[in-house]
Amino acid sequence: MLRLTSGLILVVCLATAGAVRSAVAGSPQTGQSASAEAAPAASDAGELQATKADIARMRIVLNQMRTNLAFVTTTTNPLKHQFELDIDMWQALLDQMQRRVDAAERGKAGK
Repeated sequence: MLRLTSGLILVVCLATAGAVRSAVAGSPQTGQSASAEAAPAASDAGELQATKADIARMRIVLNQMRTNLAFVTTTTNPLKHQFELDIDMWQALLDQMQRRVDAAERGKAGK
């Protein structure tokens, strides 16, 4: 069950990370016309909202993973340590995604 959940989260993360990367990297370059900037702005806003929703759902799953970890019995068990590492990795990825969303929002607010 945990591997299925981790695999699902990985797929969502990769898709979301690509979308956020596109939203952040796709910001207009200097020298482009204003009309060319206006069309992608609406889709960028939708992508940003979708990414925020994905992050929120992923945080819920991460909290469930932490709750499940409490039920792993021994502290010296390599499996428990692997779960801890997985949780730390997902937390780092979610923090990175949140920073990218925040940067994209600051970029939109500055326009």
